[in-house]
Amino acid sequence: MIKIKFIILIFLLVSVEVNAQTTQQIIQQRVESSVSNKPISADGIVLFSQIELSKIYSNSNYEAIWADKKNRNDLIESLIKSEEEGLIPNDYHLERISRILANTKYRKLKDSDAANLDMLLTDAFMLYASHLVSGKVEQSQIRSKWDVDINQRPKGIDSLVTITIKNKNVKWALQSLKPQHYYYLLMKQNLRTYKEIANDGGWPSIPVIDKLEKGDKDERIPIVRKYLKINKDLILSKVEDDALFDDELEVAVKKFQERHNLTTDGIIGKGTLEQMNVSIEDRIDQIRINLERARWTLHQTEEDFLMVNIAGFKVRRIKNRQEVFSSRVIVGKYHKKTPIFKGMMQYIIVNPTWTLPYSIATSETLPKLKKDPGYLAAKHMIIMDRSGKVLDPNKINFHEYSAGNFPFIVRQKAGPWNALGQVKFIFPNKNAIYLHDTPSRSLFNKQDRAFSHGCIRTEDKWELLMSLMDDPDVWNMDKINEILDSGETTRIDLPKPLPIYLLYWTTGVDRRGNVYFIKDVYKRDPAVLKALNTSVKFRSVK
Repeated sequence: MIKIKFIILIFLLVSVEVNAQTTQQIIQQRVESSVSNKPISADGIVLFSQIELSKIYSNSNYEAIWADKKNRNDLIESLIKSEEEGLIPNDYHLERISRILANTKYRKLKDSDAANLDMLLTDAFMLYASHLVSGKVEQSQIRSKWDVDINQRPKGIDSLVTITIKNKNVKWALQSLKPQHYYYLLMKQNLRTYKEIANDGGWPSIPVIDKLEKGDKDERIPIVRKYLKINKDLILSKVEDDALFDDELEVAVKKFQERHNLTTDGIIGKGTLEQMNVSIEDRIDQIRINLERARWTLHQTEEDFLMVNIAGFKVRRIKNRQEVFSSRVIVGKYHKKTPIFKGMMQYIIVNPTWTLPYSIATSETLPKLKKDPGYLAAKHMIIMDRSGKVLDPNKINFHEYSAGNFPFIVRQKAGPWNALGQVKFIFPNKNAIYLHDTPSRSLFNKQDRAFSHGCIRTEDKWELLMSLMDDPDVWNMDKINEILDSGETTRIDLPKPLPIYLLYWTTGVDRRGNVYFIKDVYKRDPAVLKALNTSVKFRSVK
């Protein structure tokens, strides 16, 4: 009887020995399941980095790669701090990882838990790295007209991960994947500052007012003072009467207005009050949205480039990390939005003609021609057939033609009347977008400058030309006036093509760290925020 019990006991022990799997075996089994088209999973979910996980664990002979405590702690700390990038820590398996580690010490984990933990950590590392390199939100899914290349992950990433873990450089590796552009770094500082303001209770709401300006005395002015002090637009100082709108307060209001792309008149009117009453939570979200945009675009900017901020109505040239040119611009109206893309500025045309796009010629010009064929002469325009032969508009019955049947080319002659003004700046692209002058100069004084059909009208045109040519002995106003006086359409090639980015920022920052908030003129922020706030979804294992 005793002998039988002993045999049964041995049998049970052998069975356990046979059925039990080591952490290494569990990982290998899960990874190799992908060969049979079964996705790699851990802790009941399908993991993100299917291809990379297979390579990484093959490199390690399927052994756990996060056995080192420093590597684990460095990764977990980095995941927690992803919030400082405007991201969501729980997108990176943080709750699952914390739950497994909360049960017992690492070395006492069951093999199945150890395998789950290791694979979750690897997947978290890869997913977070992916978001740092190219953003969490795939912009092309929000807007089809997105023509900026997606940042590519480093080549041989499986080997890089293996080396990173071996050398215990997890923190450094993740840090190196973030944009190193000053804009991104300063925006992160401001995100931290605004979160601290939120934790301290935020800022006061300012009651509705018709207008407050210098010299006014009002019971709401102390609230305005408190608001501007919290935002660091007003320096703390003692005043005899804090209900008086004095010189110091006017300066502070102007600083606030400048930071919010408002008319800097020092008067608190409807527009300024509207911006003051944006909540701290909304400002935090606005910064997060633009940190994400920076991850899309600011990883590999050149040392010398032009950048158009469509929302901010500005074009700037950045050279060796310094702003060397800036001008106000006019961009596409809401239903004719200026597209987002990168191009190469190649040449300049002085005394340009303007060939009307087919859509403008048929939707805007044709109805006017039906009423008055003399409209063309009044606007210094000519009409041609498709071969380029100039036609007499008085001999054309424009009533016979429509938007779907208009076999003509309409062109405006060069001159001060030309819709493109006296100069245009060309960076060839499929959107037919360029920078140009305009005879409608008064529009640059408008606060919101979305008036064009998509192209970008530039206020400081000659300063831009001279900046691009970078040869003041030759390219000065004397030379420019000489070309203008000739009346000849003249092409000027740049000494070297210059990258130009047409981007959309609703938050900006200068090198002193001052944060700027800009109106979302195309109403693009909500879609980005919604996608940014949506948790990463992992499919459950069937």
